[in-house]
Amino acid sequence: MVKLNKYVVKIEDGNKVILFNYYNGISIKYSKIDFKDVGSFISQEEVFDLLESENFLDLKVFDLQKEMSRTLQLIVLVHEDCNFRCTYCYEKFERGAMKKETGDSVIRYVSNEIENHKEDYDRIQISWFGGEPLLNLNMIEYMSLKFMDIAKQNNIEYSSDITTNGYLLNKKVFSKLIKFNINTFQITIDGTEDYHDKQRILKNGHGTFNRIINNIQSFKSVIPSETCIIVRTNVGKDNFNDMDRHIDNLIRLFGDSEQIYLSFHNIGNWGQNQTDIIKQDIKIELLNKVIDKGGNSAPILWNMVNESICYASKKNHYVIGSTGCVYKCTVALYNAKNLLGIIDKEGNLRINNKKEELWLQDFDEKKLKPVQ
Repeated sequence: MVKLNKYVVKIEDGNKVILFNYYNGISIKYSKIDFKDVGSFISQEEVFDLLESENFLDLKVFDLQKEMSRTLQLIVLVHEDCNFRCTYCYEKFERGAMKKETGDSVIRYVSNEIENHKEDYDRIQISWFGGEPLLNLNMIEYMSLKFMDIAKQNNIEYSSDITTNGYLLNKKVFSKLIKFNINTFQITIDGTEDYHDKQRILKNGHGTFNRIINNIQSFKSVIPSETCIIVRTNVGKDNFNDMDRHIDNLIRLFGDSEQIYLSFHNIGNWGQNQTDIIKQDIKIELLNKVIDKGGNSAPILWNMVNESICYASKKNHYVIGSTGCVYKCTVALYNAKNLLGIIDKEGNLRINNKKEELWLQDFDEKKLKPVQ
């Protein structure tokens, strides 16, 4: 008997059952009145064909372990300052923009690594991070074109993503980034205007909600089909009770775009200010609300991974700071164990291998499980 694959979770809601695919973010809903169980639902020929086409069935399961092991992944902090001062942020903003000299070192590292170990890689994945990466847009452009050329010369895939607060992401900037193969954008909106503008403020204390909303609206109609815009909400006790209104507002604003998805994460005590956190994981509950209201929920495969497993545990993954410091993790930037070393002018990683070994561990697909 054909079963659902391991990336699909069943969510029951009264007389309805929602099948949510964590890998691609697609949800399918059916009625318990019409089908007594999942097996009887799958057995329908038209349903089977639909589930097969959308990768719901245990036929050809995506091999996450192989995908990660054959990808050279770098998180590049092109600017370590930020134009925001979010109340829960963990960053100290002690460094500024990445200089061309450091950018060239990173480019040399990628070129040397791919050319010397071509048989080990199928893909280069660059994540632009900060601080606020769009404060150094010229460096993103310069490095992206170099990375794209390296991938082309070595006949491997190149993709990239960006985590941005969205304040500088107008239509002109968005169109430019698309040309650099940036195909996933994560932008945070932390609730309705009143709440967001208390949490995610500019350096001068002014609000940012309307500027971000207007920016997304400006390029909403020109988002390429292969591009994903993830609107993230960080949720704590202060804004949890207002999530229904927040979700309704986001669906009203962006629900007509198939490329804009909603995502939710628990706020943690990341920064110096203590925040009232919610202990239980709220993702599934809010995901259910989004689906029920007809919205798009983000593909959140990464939420299936055990908390102790992350990108930092992979050998072929590094975080490169704006001054050339080499780390394993973005959240633990100021932990001495996280600083592995530096990247030199020739593109060599001068790192402490013993420190790196502390971060590495086997990636076990058996630990992949939906967060309930």
